[in-house]
Amino acid sequence: MNAIAVELKLLPQQYEQLATVARARQLPVEEVAQAAVAEWLDRQVRLERARTLMRKLGQGLGEGRSSHDVARDHDMYLYSRGSR
Repeated sequence: MNAIAVELKLLPQQYEQLATVARARQLPVEEVAQAAVAEWLDRQVRLERARTLMRKLGQGLGEGRSSHDVARDHDMYLYSRGSR
């Protein structure tokens, strides 16, 4: 695997936490840092997919009258006994 070296500046307490996790798992600090970056990047990809889906689902909302009136008339549906 080709890798690119990156200089990363951490606060002392962040490095200590990273080193503590690495020691507990008997792994190099570098490997734990790479895993953390990979997990963060994966989460960002999933969030962007979710945002894209939400934008697609929201397209057209508020444009004209909906054939479904549940949001507007939910009290009537919940608390009325007869048909509308």
